[in-house]
Amino acid sequence: MNKAKKYVSFALVMLLVVAMLLTSACGKKPEPDTSKPTLPGDVSTTVGGDTSGDADDTTTGSDVSGDATTGSDVSGDTTTGSDVSGDATGSTTGNNKTSGNNKTSGNNKTSGNNKTSGNNKTSNTTKNILNTTTTTKKTEKTNTTTSTTTEHVQDATVKEEILKLFTPAMKGKTVTVLSGWTQGTDELAKMNEMTATTGLKTKWLVAEGENYGTRLSALINASASPDLAMVGESNFPSFVIKNYYQDLSVTSIDYNSKIFDTDLMESFKWGGKRYCVMVKNSENSNMSVTFYNKALFKKLGVTDPGTLWKQGKWNWDTFLDCAQKTVDLASGRLGVDIYRTQDFLATSGVGIISVEDSQIKNNIDDPRIVEAWTFVNKLHHEYKVTAAVVGADTTFANGNSAMMLGSSWQANAGGTICEQMKDDWGIVPYPTKAGVGNLTLIAPRGGAIPIGAKNPDAGIATWVYWVSYDTGMLGSGKPESNTGAYSRDEINDVKRTMWDYKKIPDVLEGVLTYGGEYDQWGFSYDIFQAGMSGIQTNIGKWKSALDVNIKRITTEFS
Repeated sequence: MNKAKKYVSFALVMLLVVAMLLTSACGKKPEPDTSKPTLPGDVSTTVGGDTSGDADDTTTGSDVSGDATTGSDVSGDTTTGSDVSGDATGSTTGNNKTSGNNKTSGNNKTSGNNKTSGNNKTSNTTKNILNTTTTTKKTEKTNTTTSTTTEHVQDATVKEEILKLFTPAMKGKTVTVLSGWTQGTDELAKMNEMTATTGLKTKWLVAEGENYGTRLSALINASASPDLAMVGESNFPSFVIKNYYQDLSVTSIDYNSKIFDTDLMESFKWGGKRYCVMVKNSENSNMSVTFYNKALFKKLGVTDPGTLWKQGKWNWDTFLDCAQKTVDLASGRLGVDIYRTQDFLATSGVGIISVEDSQIKNNIDDPRIVEAWTFVNKLHHEYKVTAAVVGADTTFANGNSAMMLGSSWQANAGGTICEQMKDDWGIVPYPTKAGVGNLTLIAPRGGAIPIGAKNPDAGIATWVYWVSYDTGMLGSGKPESNTGAYSRDEINDVKRTMWDYKKIPDVLEGVLTYGGEYDQWGFSYDIFQAGMSGIQTNIGKWKSALDVNIKRITTEFS
């Protein structure tokens, strides 16, 4: 009997060892595939796709009788929503994702992330460079971490202007939206709020990844065009050249209103016509920002980027000084980590690609970009304050870098930083070359009107309400993390200030990835790892690649 027990014990031990080995082998998570943008360009020339609808398609808002319905219409699109009173809400269907999550597909969203925090807060006015807004302050206890949050006071006059876009004739109608991702709970809640306020309902069609252009083309060819589509850095100007969009003259909307960013809209002109609606203080546009660890800077007694920015002293020189004073390679801590190296090149004052009316211009060998390219390499090879571009957000969140050059979507709830960062942190714009002044490097997301759209005015009104920070719901100040101590509305106020800066739109991606031969991460790697002797070689390599793609775009569909 004792011998049998020994055999059983031995067998159990061996099973435990095997289990531990399997856990060790499988426990490492793969690096997220961030090569696919939220709104990728359609790199194929074929037209296809199912026009009958997807399981992810949803409708928000039901009839005015107050009955919330859930079911399938004849096209196979699922219907959910609430009545115009706003009391009943329906649940989302399909593969619903929380906006702002860093998913392995790389489809990182920027809207639908902020929820309403409580009442009874103490008034506090934001000063210095953040003097355009008033906030209230509150301290919340989340698990074992104290989080300081602020409740942003939105611009009621802007909201009033937005509501004027909704005419009485729109009440009871349904706007069809072709989205690049399945709407999260907060986004659908905001659309239900819009229905309750305006009487205009929305029906969501979803086409993710490279299927977006194919689905849009198929809907247009089937005379089933949506009323609203999206345009961004990854599908402009190719979607315009392919004749997917109408110019904005088909609407009766006054685009000189303070709702719109007309300067940014000028960057999305083609043939002298505007095709893209850009909204100021949009939740859906991503800005290049510098994340910094407030607690670490305070501990080390180093003036932090937030203070320098407010003092008007945030530039390449002070940025480098911050990195050199916080780096500690002996302990494995970087002064700065970089998410996408190519974003930094525009801090010289010019974008790699610019669109000037009907011309796509390749600026990669501009002396200003060459200087920025050189500076980035010095950060790595000469100053030794940074080391890698893979996993930059994780490095920062784990306290292994004092700063991170990244994008504003990485500040969203559900992302790596919000979920893992335990120290207090903040954001400021990218530093610019001294003398260049304040710049906002932006990857804009805009609304567009597809060919054949039946309700263009209602489509644009829906886009504005959906993405604007000033229409409520998505712009509140409660952090969605149980770890990091940070102020959601401090972040939103920095972004609001950046909307007033001169903007350099990121229109590189749609040119760089056109045809599928090149990807942004290969480009980023070549910039960062070039070394001082390899800069001119890599610039020449990518100048040729971009020139080839520009020729393809401008001739293939002309």
